[in-house]
Amino acid sequence: MNSTSVIIDQVICVCCKRDAQAWEIASSYIVRNLKARHYKVYVPDADLELFQEISSKPFQVIGESIYTSQFAAEIKRRLDAKIASQFGWYLQQFIKLSAVNDCLPDEIVLIWDADTIPLKPLSFIDHQGRLIYYKGAEYHHPYFETVMRLLHLSKKIRFSFIAQCFVLKAGWLQECFREIELRHGMPWVPALLNSIRFDEGNSFSEYEIIGTFISHRHSSEIVYTDRKWLRLGNSAIGHPAFLGPNIIADQLNDYDYASFEKWDKAKPYFLKVSLPYFFRVYLPSLFKSKNQR
Repeated sequence: MNSTSVIIDQVICVCCKRDAQAWEIASSYIVRNLKARHYKVYVPDADLELFQEISSKPFQVIGESIYTSQFAAEIKRRLDAKIASQFGWYLQQFIKLSAVNDCLPDEIVLIWDADTIPLKPLSFIDHQGRLIYYKGAEYHHPYFETVMRLLHLSKKIRFSFIAQCFVLKAGWLQECFREIELRHGMPWVPALLNSIRFDEGNSFSEYEIIGTFISHRHSSEIVYTDRKWLRLGNSAIGHPAFLGPNIIADQLNDYDYASFEKWDKAKPYFLKVSLPYFFRVYLPSLFKSKNQR
């Protein structure tokens, strides 16, 4: 990637207490490898103090209630009891959209998933000023049914925009919201809520909605990269706590970033740490002490 004089204006993340361990590590890598003017993480108000302690400077830790009062109760009301656990998954997407919508139209914003770690310095703007998008392999048809209901736009690209990060000009999202509001005759929040089939579960993706809109309306201002990223970070190295220069160079050198999602279970600590210690350190020392008797 070619570096440019253009810089990311804001990096925006959303996190909660269950991902705090990964976030403490991720935030330091984000500040180091994603150059931006401002860094913001939105967290539950009850966890503000925790995240202020563990977030790397200059991250600004912001209570999510500045946005969630607009939609949290309604999301919870619409979710069926059997998929009530998806509340947080929907909520964080609406928080991201609200945060980007509050940015100045000409600001370049990078939405970055809080459980994802950039492994090297990355650029999201090419030498022509186009924004760079990574490719995902996910395809979930209900996402695009929701996009069609909202915008009457079909999927234009073969791959997915769900790639743990998403760069955009804030004005593009604001333009998208204006189109939604004109089409549905109401503000974007209720328009989105009415278009999501909450009874189906997992029927909304903020990345696919914005990505589909941008691919139709701003295709000349974006470019896609085939550079690799890793979805299963826990499976690969066990836990983000094991990250370090040697691990990155030896095992993750081919990847630009790695995701450490909760559903991807880390290898058990005993297998990853205790067994190597037992065979490489404890047993040799035991035999050595016996031989010295």
